[in-house]
Amino acid sequence: MGPLSGDASLPEPVLVAVDFTATELRVVLVDSDGEVVERERYDLGPLPDEEAWAWEVGGRIATSFAREGQKRWAQAIAIACPGLVDSVAGVLVESGGQPEWDGLHVVDAIRRHIDAPVVALNRVQAALRGEWSAGAADGAMDALYVCLRGIPQAAVLSNGRVLAGASNRAGSLPALPELDPAQPLEGEVLEQVTGVLADLAALVDPVVVVLDGEEVHVGPLGPVLQGVLDEVSPGARVVRPALGDGGALLGALRAAEILAYEGDRAERLE
Repeated sequence: MGPLSGDASLPEPVLVAVDFTATELRVVLVDSDGEVVERERYDLGPLPDEEAWAWEVGGRIATSFAREGQKRWAQAIAIACPGLVDSVAGVLVESGGQPEWDGLHVVDAIRRHIDAPVVALNRVQAALRGEWSAGAADGAMDALYVCLRGIPQAAVLSNGRVLAGASNRAGSLPALPELDPAQPLEGEVLEQVTGVLADLAALVDPVVVVLDGEEVHVGPLGPVLQGVLDEVSPGARVVRPALGDGGALLGALRAAEILAYEGDRAERLE
């Protein structure tokens, strides 16, 4: 994975967290003391195939190390992806970003540029991990994170575990329509969204439901959903994300920490 010696002249290990959407890429490097040593944001244009994505995203990550004069090496990299992710295979199965990214081999693409352990995860699940770590769901054992941006999706924390499901579809909300970001949520659509989320909450029995989305959607939905949850899931609180756009990035960082720990433990056992 990289240098293991304590020699101060050798490159230092860092964890790399990546979060990308259809139009934006964010990269953070964090050292062993938990300090952010690099934070970058890039606009993404059309990337029509895996090779183009790999050169753009993998190249941006590699550039972060080159800019530091190769004084650091990646202990682990975690990438929050828009859409359905098979984390075992490292593949973005169904893209919620650019449609050409269906089937994108995220892990393999990054490893063409950087020789390091890499994991890919769904960015809504990453946002839940972030809010659970240091945000609106901090300390909870059971929580829901609902994202109404683009294709609606939820992530489920149950008994301290973020659920994926047999086919990585835990939290999918196929009954909900994609909402117009400029159109207020009202009438029958508001009732539909409230009903689906209330049913999900009744099943999961969360302490907190984190609602992420446009203000014209979550503004009307929040108090209505809270009123229903007071009946079907007493004690559950409907809240907004505390970390905003930073939730998915922090969740990716937490995933990188786990990956690095597992790698270190495996090396000690060899």
